[in-house]
Amino acid sequence: MLSRREFFVSSGAGMMLLTLGAPKLLPKALAAGGALEVPAAPAPFISLADQLSGQIGVDRELIDLVHQKLQPTLPGLDQLVEQLLATLPELSALPTPAERLQTLASLNPDLKSLFLRLNTALYLGTVEDGDGVRECVAFESVAAYQAVSDFVQPPSYCTSSPNFWVNPPAYALQKDSERHA
Repeated sequence: MLSRREFFVSSGAGMMLLTLGAPKLLPKALAAGGALEVPAAPAPFISLADQLSGQIGVDRELIDLVHQKLQPTLPGLDQLVEQLLATLPELSALPTPAERLQTLASLNPDLKSLFLRLNTALYLGTVEDGDGVRECVAFESVAAYQAVSDFVQPPSYCTSSPNFWVNPPAYALQKDSERHA
């Protein structure tokens, strides 16, 4: 896997390694192809992810992958998950997000870290490693995209409608004499 600063670009002379600040990408195809074995997340972690994503729901593969990625960065992850699950009812009674985060930080700074990291992973599809490097682990399966997938297309530089490339261009359907008139 390439680091966050390296990726290959095809050029006329073959492949060329570029060094930029690009995040590491983990293609879902790699995981689906069996090249990446991700163990299932424990039931409390799944429950916490479901509660934080609300009615939107999140892909189970994403939850499993996020659990695996958070384990090395949050010591005692499974105990923190249990504590956060127990604290959620108290947090939901607080009126503002700032008060919720302040309460989490006062109970245990690691609870606040878990809360923020898990929400970031579920809604944005990125997970931060121990060195502070963000890794993109998902796009279409994240909660933020699922909430708007019925009416918002994924961002792109394409200025035409979705799947426009399946139809021949309008000018190709005209006769040469009509095109150049």
